Amino acid sequence: MPEPEQTLIAINHVPVDRAEEFESWLRSVVVPAMREQRPDLEGRWRVLRTTGADDSVVVFAFVCEGGTSSDWELDPLLENALGPQGAEQALQDFAGMLLKEQEGWFLTPVRLDGT
Repeated sequence: MPEPEQTLIAINHVPVDRAEEFESWLRSVVVPAMREQRPDLEGRWRVLRTTGADDSVVVFAFVCEGGTSSDWELDPLLENALGPQGAEQALQDFAGMLLKEQEGWFLTPVRLDGT
């Protein structure tokens, strides 16, 4: 039986007053870069947002299906799409919208049916 593909879950804590800006950054920077640089990953990633703020924090979760850690690295993707200086600025913008560093884990399915 083939090994199940892993899923990357990355959590981002964003102040409630920056949440719309964060979404806008994703739409204007990350989505075009992914489409241009990694069209093979289209439909294999999505972003979830908490329905409310807890202690003035909105949590955004990136859910990335399959691939390896290098498939989901933002730095080289942005560097290829925006050039070194553009990527540096985009990553500074990203970091400036987070309350703390992004946390991420690769997970594999747990079979609960005994097979």
